[in-house]
Amino acid sequence: MSLDYSQAQASSSSVTIPTSHSRKSAGSSSTSPSTPLRTTISSTGFEFPAIWNFPPFFTLQPNPSTLSHQLELWRNLVLSWARHDRVFEVNTEGDVGDVFNNKTIKRRLLPPSLKRLMLEMVKNGEAAPDPPKQDTRYLLYWRKPDEWGDLIYTWVTDNGLNASIMTFYEITDGDLSHTTEFYELPTPLLRKALESLVKRGKAQLLEGKGEVGEGVRFL
Repeated sequence: MSLDYSQAQASSSSVTIPTSHSRKSAGSSSTSPSTPLRTTISSTGFEFPAIWNFPPFFTLQPNPSTLSHQLELWRNLVLSWARHDRVFEVNTEGDVGDVFNNKTIKRRLLPPSLKRLMLEMVKNGEAAPDPPKQDTRYLLYWRKPDEWGDLIYTWVTDNGLNASIMTFYEITDGDLSHTTEFYELPTPLLRKALESLVKRGKAQLLEGKGEVGEGVRFL
């Protein structure tokens, strides 16, 4: 039997989960009291939707239509959470983020299900395996690489850094970058962002030598 996620995803959902005192005994005709699903605020201030407190949400459903909708809800949730908490990477077999592990209801998205979700996000351009051709580590694209590239290039022009040469470290961890959205951007994602600028004729990547890391010349 498929489960109706469309009802459970609203914060004031009418979908309910039975309490330990409300389960009907066999053959009983009485109506069971129930506990409505509620949103949850994390320690970082992110608001998890009501669906996150729906235990079956953490088990991928066999019905294709239900599964498609379930994965769409998961994709949107992961991107919203990652943007809010500035999460750039997911390790499907390591210490996963809070979004995949609801300790209150004692449910978590198991590695096979998490890998299935990541594959769906890759298919929709919302994630990418890093490195390629493996299914453990993924970059999350709550901003696409070309969007990061645009932010970096705008920052470069606003600070008069056109025609300058900068190391990757200076871009993501330098004194000028502390207040930017790309502060502490992981190197693999930074490289993809800069490669998007290269394709548009706005940058040239430079190979690092000795103690000097990789760099880029902005054009």
